[in-house]
Amino acid sequence: MIDKLKTPFNNFMDAMVDELIAMTDEEVLDGADSEAEKAAGRELLAAAKMRAGQRRLAAAKVGAASFKKQYDAADQPEVSMDEVRRYITQASNDSRYTLAARSLSQISDEEALRIYRQLKAVESDGGVSGGTE
Repeated sequence: MIDKLKTPFNNFMDAMVDELIAMTDEEVLDGADSEAEKAAGRELLAAAKMRAGQRRLAAAKVGAASFKKQYDAADQPEVSMDEVRRYITQASNDSRYTLAARSLSQISDEEALRIYRQLKAVESDGGVSGGTE
């Protein structure tokens, strides 16, 4: 352990700590209600936890928005909806994929494009060997 330098400030702080440790509960409370002080301390702690949670949520939202922006801006080749639907049809007949049993005519273009991108992402991440094309 490193010895503290004996400076006037360190001597003062040591004396303060020693005095606080030696004080009785009544002296520390100085007439205040202990239950009220506990409740006030709990409220402060709850408020601090809430603020920390809000900061974490805000940071997560920023991260998610950044990720979405990167994903949306990624070099995704333009592909026709006919190609998208053909690819999904082939994938639905491929045992390596599991797709919900819905008719492609019931799926919107946005949903079909989302499914297509997911299938391509799984394929490019090595989740599926070989292609369906």
